[in-house]
Amino acid sequence: MAILRPGGLELTDRGMELAEFSKGSRILDVGCGEGDSVAHLNEDLGMDAEGIDMNLVRISDAKEQHPGINVNFGDGEFLDAYMSFTFDGVLMEGSLSQINMPDEALHEAYCVMKKGGKLIISDLYEIDPDPQQMKAVRIEADRQARMPHKEGECEDRGLKFTDFRFEGAFYEEPLRRMIEEVGFKITGFEDHSENAEEFFEYFPHLNTESGGRKRRIGYFLLTAEKPGK
Repeated sequence: MAILRPGGLELTDRGMELAEFSKGSRILDVGCGEGDSVAHLNEDLGMDAEGIDMNLVRISDAKEQHPGINVNFGDGEFLDAYMSFTFDGVLMEGSLSQINMPDEALHEAYCVMKKGGKLIISDLYEIDPDPQQMKAVRIEADRQARMPHKEGECEDRGLKFTDFRFEGAFYEEPLRRMIEEVGFKITGFEDHSENAEEFFEYFPHLNTESGGRKRRIGYFLLTAEKPGK
């Protein structure tokens, strides 16, 4: 079936190429959806891949479309089901922007990854963002981070407000900083916005005006490495 993700499996292959995984590498796909990438990694590239997703319907569809696939219910913010230093790589294709607490998801990915493991993220980002808008987002993120939370309130707050993600898309430099603060070394960043035209036909609200300035949303591929061997 067609994958509603810019670049499709070709972009998955590009990420694998940049990460230089060998056959048999153990890969976790966070937000695996209907399992197309997991099946592709296993069947076509010889990886040992598995996936997690928060959508039970998609998991069911994945198992129906790809018999024998290893996909399960799971949240990228809480990878407690996996021991530390388990995976050679973690894949997040269009999922990090949808995770409630993306900073926690990055920390979890770091923990379950072996030393020398690779992180691959493909997702939406804002091209040439407005500096004043970025400043306002940073101030609001700091304000919300200092706000006390009542018991049970976190479940109702929706996506966490951060200084590196705004209205469904990332800011490149703040995202880089966050990834490096977690402990990763960024090894590559590529723009693949040329593959996003069909995607934006489904989600036209992404390329809209914000603060009187039209946003330019693109799609990126980022690779990073956990230091050590």
